[in-house]
Amino acid sequence: MLEDFKDYTGVIHIHTVYSGDSSAELSDVINCAKKFNVDFVIITDHNSLGYKPFEGWHSNVLVLVGEEISPSEGNHYLALDIEELIEPSYNPQDFINKVLAQGGFGFIEHPFFYGNHHIHPFNIAPSPWTDWNVDGFTGLSIFNYTSDGGERMRLYSFPIFYAFPGLDKDRPNTNTVKKWDELTLTRKTVGIGTADAHLYKVRLLFFNAPAWPFVYYFNSIRTHILTRNLLSPDEVYSSLKEGHCYISHNYLGSPKGFLFWAEDRGSFYIMGDELSFREGIRLFVRSPISIKIRLIKNGTPILEKVGNFLEYYVESSGVYRVETEVYHRFFWKPWVFTNPIYIL
Repeated sequence: MLEDFKDYTGVIHIHTVYSGDSSAELSDVINCAKKFNVDFVIITDHNSLGYKPFEGWHSNVLVLVGEEISPSEGNHYLALDIEELIEPSYNPQDFINKVLAQGGFGFIEHPFFYGNHHIHPFNIAPSPWTDWNVDGFTGLSIFNYTSDGGERMRLYSFPIFYAFPGLDKDRPNTNTVKKWDELTLTRKTVGIGTADAHLYKVRLLFFNAPAWPFVYYFNSIRTHILTRNLLSPDEVYSSLKEGHCYISHNYLGSPKGFLFWAEDRGSFYIMGDELSFREGIRLFVRSPISIKIRLIKNGTPILEKVGNFLEYYVESSGVYRVETEVYHRFFWKPWVFTNPIYIL
């Protein structure tokens, strides 16, 4: 039954002192996760598994540790469920294969991020993904809070969003979403959301101050997993691999209770599932609040409705996913992005 599914919310892609470009300690991560009721976090330091010995439960927060394989020229890759460090390589297929050899899996990160030279002295360097002939990756991050927001930031807007980060109209890079839709037409490609959280500090007179409110990352882009079982490392990893997950911007409200599913003659299918097309299949969207719901087939919007429920009779095979927006401070803002249901 649909009501058997549990919704656990996680913050993926967090950098600590082991990354070399973040001052966050494990205690900072855990405290921020507790503050915003995060169920699980995944630390992914640059070319490091430094906090791997501390994986597990810390109070009511499940801490997992992967690696952001980070070649200097780009091609960054989140390697999850691995035990041994994997060195970066100029050939991304090489480190993808090494992740698979350990029984792990991974996601391409910020594939179309070309930096930002407008907010000196930060001068964010580009780090795009350059080789789309690779295979063996599970999916990609379709919404990276730091890179997708960082590429839009300007010096005049930085002080405003520093003090009130939720004022930004956060949205994913359109090229990333377009590429995701292209990939799902040829192979199952899981989309996740990532915070890319760093604790940067700058010197102000006689003390160091954070260059961005680190705690806010934990109230921004989340990945929710759906499972019938209690939260555990295996449940997190299996849900991510299967695409039984969706992305939300938590600042706009908790989406717990949100669900996108298909029904076919008494059988239920959730996001990430595959089923064969036949007449009578229906798609459903349920939301805990009234929102703008957009149903997308093969990358093209086919239906839009404002409300908290949508039903659609499927007329042909395709890759179906949902985007939603919440009306917030005079704007419709992106809120939830689901993984597709593949009707073949």
